Amino acid sequence: MRISEAQSIGNWEHFISSGECAAGTKPVIAASWRRCREAGVDPMSGKGLQVSEEELASRLQEKKQLLSVAKPVMDSIYQIIKDTVYAIVLTDQDGVLLHTVLNKELEPECVKVNFVEGAKWDELSVGTNAVGTALAVNDAVQVLGSEHYCTSHHAWTCSAAPVHDSRGNVIGCLDLSGKAEDVHAHTFGVVVSAVSSIEKQLHMLEASQMMHAVFQSMQDGLLVIDTGYRVRHYNERLASIFMLSQEQMEALSIKELLKEVDLESVFAGERYLSYADCTLTVGSNKIDCMVNIYPFTFDDKILGASLTIREAGQVRKEVNQLAGFKANYRFAEVITDNSYMQGQIAFAQRIAKTNCTVLIEGESGTGKELFAQSIHNASLRAGGPFIAINCAALPKDLVESELFGYEKGSFTGALREGNPGKFELAHGGTIFLDEIGELPLEIQAKLLRVLDNHKVRRIGGKHERTLDVRVIAATNRDLAEEVSRKSYRSDLYYRLNVINIKLLPLRERREDIAPLAKLFLLKCNRDHPGPAKRFSPSFLKTLQSYEWPGNARELQNAVQRAYYVCSSADITHLDLPPARTSPLQHTNSGNAAVPQKSSAESPAKKMEQIEMESICSALKTCGGNAVAAAKMLGIGKSTIYRKIAGYGISK
Repeated sequence: MRISEAQSIGNWEHFISSGECAAGTKPVIAASWRRCREAGVDPMSGKGLQVSEEELASRLQEKKQLLSVAKPVMDSIYQIIKDTVYAIVLTDQDGVLLHTVLNKELEPECVKVNFVEGAKWDELSVGTNAVGTALAVNDAVQVLGSEHYCTSHHAWTCSAAPVHDSRGNVIGCLDLSGKAEDVHAHTFGVVVSAVSSIEKQLHMLEASQMMHAVFQSMQDGLLVIDTGYRVRHYNERLASIFMLSQEQMEALSIKELLKEVDLESVFAGERYLSYADCTLTVGSNKIDCMVNIYPFTFDDKILGASLTIREAGQVRKEVNQLAGFKANYRFAEVITDNSYMQGQIAFAQRIAKTNCTVLIEGESGTGKELFAQSIHNASLRAGGPFIAINCAALPKDLVESELFGYEKGSFTGALREGNPGKFELAHGGTIFLDEIGELPLEIQAKLLRVLDNHKVRRIGGKHERTLDVRVIAATNRDLAEEVSRKSYRSDLYYRLNVINIKLLPLRERREDIAPLAKLFLLKCNRDHPGPAKRFSPSFLKTLQSYEWPGNARELQNAVQRAYYVCSSADITHLDLPPARTSPLQHTNSGNAAVPQKSSAESPAKKMEQIEMESICSALKTCGGNAVAAAKMLGIGKSTIYRKIAGYGISK
């Protein structure tokens, strides 16, 4: 119940003289008076304290967003109350007046008490007042006449409410002040309603800016269109993908751009669509991408669609990372004491910085992929994918689709959305074509075209895709001899053989046998708990006397087998299979163990005999299992089946 002005004045006088609040004093006013008295506020004063121009400018800059929202609201209120003697004031959280809208008749009265922009109106400065008290109690407050602590304000009636941000922090205060004789009961409600409107708009603006930040920060291109195919919104990433300016983006023909996309079904049925492999034509550019389309509705009506557009290259980069398409080895991990091999390493390090095609020749197990990975990691493409393909392991009818990819519906069994080939997956990196000598002749011609043009056309495709791929090939065949026999294309051979690296078999660099064996043992000891095992002198001597047709891979398998078979800490020659324990005679130099050659038998014939005996021995050890024997020898399963047939070996 509101008390009379005379009683209100009496209550104020009683408190000023005694410090006691009389009955009928509003609790919020009584509490404020006590705070003012304790703070030593002079009740006979009451002018706002002016801050410096620099400080005011700083506060205005800090609250520019609040001002941008509050000013239109304040102007709207003023249009309603402009014929009354009222001032509308916005302050910051400290009570400093930032903006005022007032009737000219009231301006002199405001100047008297320094109720102007830049003045501070908290309780400590001017006692109980609507602004200062609302900020002190963090609630809407109305202060009438003599409820003000200072006598200079008793001619005023004020209503104020604090303004909060989205986290509930006080960021300002809106006040409606006028002469006490011109009190309107609705002013308090106007202030509360206006503050509610300001807060909602601030929250919406913050949400909008947050969404804009998210929109612009996404790695995918985002496009929002209406049902009339007009561009409503897009992010900078999309303009970057399309390589278009802002003006070009806004003039983009959406129907032409998305002619391969079924937007009508999205607009008609509120249906989500996804295109895993889509080609968009933007001007003269063909852009391979993945497109997802989501309809957006309002009031149960479809108003348009939002599209996320991701570059195929970005998708493939992520797929390559997840699939582990990367090179793990570096030149520092190539173990050799052989001077020729050290020279090949130095040469490979030099040519790694180029984009030249490399052909690595050597027997199975000599480290061709180790060199290929090291070249990739020493190149400028080290951050890109490393895709390794064993050409001998690809089924003949799938070689082309695996290498070059296919479009949707190209053949029976093809994936509905099509599939990129290994060359596309290697874009920006290196593709390693192992056992390149096993490629069918018809694929050799297509590979040559890709190497010459740096472009690939998928099976069933209508356009060529530009590639940025370095090719490293490897073979255990003599391709020059294959060319002379017309079983390999000479033009492809010359295209591949730009840089040639030949790797020696292990029997020609016996100084590497012991270091490699010790490296493999170190890995076994590191990967398995328990006491470490070591080689006996007899074990290493036996390793040196064997030919190792499977090279380093066979040596690794032999060390691993001996490690598991050995029941003590010392690994001896007895832990090796019989096939690897037949000693060979040594040369007089003692530096390398080589087989004695019969004057009646050619070196090639002798090598074939050794190879056949090794395969027979491996098959016996593996109980006739050709796949296991191939693994033991370190050769491909297709290779061992071909050798078995060629030598007429019975499993």
